[in-house]
Amino acid sequence: MKRELLRMDHVSLEAGGELLLDNLNFQMYAGEIMGLVSRSYKGHDRLIDLICYNHAISFGSVWYDGRVVNRYSSSDGSANRVYVIEQTSHLVPALGIGDNLFVLKKGFKKYFINNRVLEEQTRRFFEENGIWVDPGKRVDALTSLERCLVELGKALLLGCRLIIVDNPGNFLSQHELPQFQRMLKKVRDEGVSVLYVGNHHEEVFRMADRTSLFYDGQIRKVFEREEMTDQSIAPYITAWFQQKFNPETEPEDGVLHFHGVEAGSLAELRFVLHKGECLTLLDMDNRIAGDILSLMTGEMSCDGGWISLDHRSYTQERGLRYLDEGVAVIPNDPVKNLLFPDRSFMENLTFLLDRKLKKSLIPGKIYRSIHSEYGPLVGPVIDETSIKNLSLEDSMALVYYRMALLRPRVLICVQPLARGDMFCRMKILDLIRGVLKEGTAVLIITSHVSDTLGVADRLLVVENGTGTASYEKHEFNRILR
Repeated sequence: MKRELLRMDHVSLEAGGELLLDNLNFQMYAGEIMGLVSRSYKGHDRLIDLICYNHAISFGSVWYDGRVVNRYSSSDGSANRVYVIEQTSHLVPALGIGDNLFVLKKGFKKYFINNRVLEEQTRRFFEENGIWVDPGKRVDALTSLERCLVELGKALLLGCRLIIVDNPGNFLSQHELPQFQRMLKKVRDEGVSVLYVGNHHEEVFRMADRTSLFYDGQIRKVFEREEMTDQSIAPYITAWFQQKFNPETEPEDGVLHFHGVEAGSLAELRFVLHKGECLTLLDMDNRIAGDILSLMTGEMSCDGGWISLDHRSYTQERGLRYLDEGVAVIPNDPVKNLLFPDRSFMENLTFLLDRKLKKSLIPGKIYRSIHSEYGPLVGPVIDETSIKNLSLEDSMALVYYRMALLRPRVLICVQPLARGDMFCRMKILDLIRGVLKEGTAVLIITSHVSDTLGVADRLLVVENGTGTASYEKHEFNRILR
């Protein structure tokens, strides 16, 4: 018989005049992996926060491990035994693994610590739980997978019966993710529950026993195991399956070439990118993006091989003026890295356009023309005097509109769908299609392939810094099996 671990019963939460959770009902059982896919991001963070902490709610009640822990009439802000594993580490990097697991644990009272005994204690604990990480390592030397495994061990040591895993595909490589998923299934089989949060329903469906679809503060649908298919979810996210733009490419018109490039983690990497084409590099080791960006922006030069842009050698000197050479870059987390929160929408949109026009000031006629062109596309937010309060979807759109305005020859996007809900990712895919339609060549570097195939024309699998497999568009169905 299933034992209920968590129940949120008719929970509503209002903050800042906005209803973030609206009569929400959510239930998890002990020893199950529940998937969570957000169709919109509204209320998503508050839902996770309420599972972890008993903050004030406007209506309803929360049950955890058989007792009421939170209700609208009384909320004490206490923490539930829930652990979150996410992109940001919750370990102290300057300390060892044993220190993080045992010394920092509440109730540890020893004044003198024998490191050898501590390491042996850690080793035994790891062996008992099937965690294969060297206990002698310092936290700051751990790989992403090892860090997640140590945090998983810490959650078990703390007695947490519910572990929330937030989008692991965004920070684990294609090799690491299956290993971590196997460990999650192992702890599930031992009675620990896992809430597996993912941006990609395909990934969540493969992992979960059941999946909840979260939308505008409510759980709109719970998919049982036999319902977790593309066909079942399609009516709830119809726009996700819209007609894809398929640009006509000119095979002889290669814009960007990597000719056996060696630099950093790259080992004789070869590919060609054509005008109006989207090529996705699937980074199996999650480590090539930084090296490619450093090469394209002049921070690094090739140790072997060479790069050509428009059939001319792309030297480090050209890379230092990459914008003038027609190369644009959208890094991971572009809202934080590319936008100025205290500037207006139009100032952010036209940033760098003076460089493109080779004018110190943008003429008023051009400024007004841009406002007229983009006004119908972006709506009233175009007149925002500060973009601080823009939604993530509008902020991401602003980044891509700016790049489209620059009309680059090549646009490089790193993990473009790593953030945001389904609507936000749909918007990004549409914007990439628009850039392609203008003839820009788009290079996507990602460690998670599922959704980028919607815009990609080709896929190159990169492992140990070199291409190991290549797929044309008509072969993509082989990848998703």
